[in-house]
Amino acid sequence: MGKNQAYKAMQRARVGSSSAGPEDVDDGMVDGSFHTPEWHAARLASLKTSHTVTWEEFKKKQKEEEMRKGELEADKDKMMREYRAQLDAERAIKLSQGRNHSSSKHSRKKDKKDKDTKKHKTKKRKLCRINCLLE
Repeated sequence: MGKNQAYKAMQRARVGSSSAGPEDVDDGMVDGSFHTPEWHAARLASLKTSHTVTWEEFKKKQKEEEMRKGELEADKDKMMREYRAQLDAERAIKLSQGRNHSSSKHSRKKDKKDKDTKKHKTKKRKLCRINCLLE
């Protein structure tokens, strides 16, 4: 009992049961009698319907999930093997060419041309700056 209820019980014991009417005991419990019988019927019906899963259903779902995970891992492994094979093939091609073989000789000539044109452009800029300062 709570503190207040114990005190009330002690007061009733002192006064005595001089009252002739029924004794109202306030024990903190909610009286459910104010609900209608229809409400009680609906409540019992909702309690009967189970939302829980049986053990067999649970095990079945668990096995299905494990199968899905296994398939995903197998797919990942397959993709990784393919990727590794592709990388190995590319590496083998690059290593077979050796150090003194470039992918294309044409690009090297083009790079030299680009360097020459860059040098030419910078010389022009320098001359232009000098001429602009003199004026």
